[in-house]
Amino acid sequence: GVAGLARSERGDLPIPAEGGHASFAPADEVEDRVLASLRAKHGRVSIERVLSGPGLYGLYQVMAEIAGEPVVHADEKAVAAAGLAGEALSQAVLDRFCEILGSVAGDIALTYGARGGVFVSGGIAPRLIDRLMLGGFRRRFEDKGRLKDYMADIPTALIVHPYAALLGAARVLETLEGNRF
Repeated sequence: GVAGLARSERGDLPIPAEGGHASFAPADEVEDRVLASLRAKHGRVSIERVLSGPGLYGLYQVMAEIAGEPVVHADEKAVAAAGLAGEALSQAVLDRFCEILGSVAGDIALTYGARGGVFVSGGIAPRLIDRLMLGGFRRRFEDKGRLKDYMADIPTALIVHPYAALLGAARVLETLEGNRF
């Protein structure tokens, strides 16, 4: 999912969106192969097809094929565990996942004009904090051609609170309380 928050003197206004269903845009030959593989299976390929648990596993399968290695892990949890434990292919998959996440987050920042920052959350991202900090996420976030300087000024942060979605829902409910009918 994707959402924005517009701040004004009358209060904050959440802007929900379905940005995860926007099209996946590959950035290089590896991602072109990921797109082709996912398109063969699913037709249209959304961002969510790559940046999700099943997407992480699909990314692993394609990168194993490219590397000429067998698919030895059964699911995305096994890939993540192997990558965090140091297995080379799974580490490369996690790094690629973080890079793609950076590209997408940067695209969303451009779409919203999110000068106040981009906050990443979700089930997978907090477990990849060390990989996100390696630089690929931020490099791809800023890699927006002539808008690179504009992007460099936009902060990014990782939400690690386990109940962030519930806190956000409570905040929305507070803003609606005076608008009941």
